[in-house]
Amino acid sequence: MQAVSSSAISSLPANADIHDFEKIHVVESPADATESTTYCWILNPVIDLLFCCGGIVWLLFALHYFVLGPDTNSIQVQTLLTVAALGTIFLGETHTIASLVRLYGEKRFESGFSFYTHLLPLALSALALVACSNKEIPPILAKIYLLIVSQHFTKQTYGIVLLYCIKHDYKMRDWDKRILANLMQATMMFAIVRQLTFKSWSGGEFLGQQIPFWGPIPEWIFVSCCIWLAASVCVMVARLFYRCTIHQFFPLPALLLTTTGVLIFVLGSNLTGTLWLYVPAFFHGSQYLTVTTSVYLKDQGQLANLPPKKIATLLLQKKALRYFGFLLLAGVAIFIGIPHILQQFGFNYIMSVTAIFTTVQFHHVIVDHAIWRLKDKGTRELLAT
Repeated sequence: MQAVSSSAISSLPANADIHDFEKIHVVESPADATESTTYCWILNPVIDLLFCCGGIVWLLFALHYFVLGPDTNSIQVQTLLTVAALGTIFLGETHTIASLVRLYGEKRFESGFSFYTHLLPLALSALALVACSNKEIPPILAKIYLLIVSQHFTKQTYGIVLLYCIKHDYKMRDWDKRILANLMQATMMFAIVRQLTFKSWSGGEFLGQQIPFWGPIPEWIFVSCCIWLAASVCVMVARLFYRCTIHQFFPLPALLLTTTGVLIFVLGSNLTGTLWLYVPAFFHGSQYLTVTTSVYLKDQGQLANLPPKKIATLLLQKKALRYFGFLLLAGVAIFIGIPHILQQFGFNYIMSVTAIFTTVQFHHVIVDHAIWRLKDKGTRELLAT
């Protein structure tokens, strides 16, 4: 049985990030060991495949689009729309709060993170207040958010794919990392440039705001991005096929995650309109919660008397339920409560919702690059086991 050596983990440099996991060497466990210190899933196979790798998104999308039909107003479709709305509350908003819990709730981030914990929130709070007072600003903030979504989503997908490769002992060599990173970057640029080239992809209304169209840029740039993306897919497939021929198989969750991470940005408009009802909550938000819940439970010492593969059994226990409850209440307080309070002081409610949502998301995106770069031994160990 193989395990990740704790000494190998601790030997990573202090500024290591998730991209450095492939430097960890796999060592043989003692012959009498009964449990591996490395678990090849984040929570368990069912939860990971459904809520981290995109399974639930494709199930909901297939039911909505192919079974019920995207243009019907049946009770079943209305039920799915309700599910999407509830997913936004329970998974979409709470995943943002989960990053705040990690930033403000762990002592390891008390020193050296004042920019993220104090200066950045103050600056963004001032921006939110200005946006609440000027009707020209909320649409701009919403536009910026829609442009950075692809970068944020693909970056998270890239990191979790690497994590699954480590957990499944699939060694990512330099070329493998570069090929995967190139695919994610090509996907990101395709999505961004498409929004800036075609008005139909710019977004009509979001958060009650009419989204401005910043373009069009020359269409040859979009064509170039299409070629880049197609070439990146071909290179990725060729590399995976080659490694299969030498009996090195890309882990199933990593393959599903990579596939979903690309498809959600490249499908046509006739499919995307329905698909993206579910993507933010049931792909991005849920995968973030899968990872952060695992880290939270490990950091709280909940696996002291359990092997890592039993972590999913803790999800219905008091510690986990309190964690989920706090995320939900904090999400409602920030994204719904604060706009209502601002409304009592004479601010427009819709403008307040947009200002609060976008600025909190900007903080979330920036903070994620700091708190998940594994600058401390504790974070590395929590993710690697």
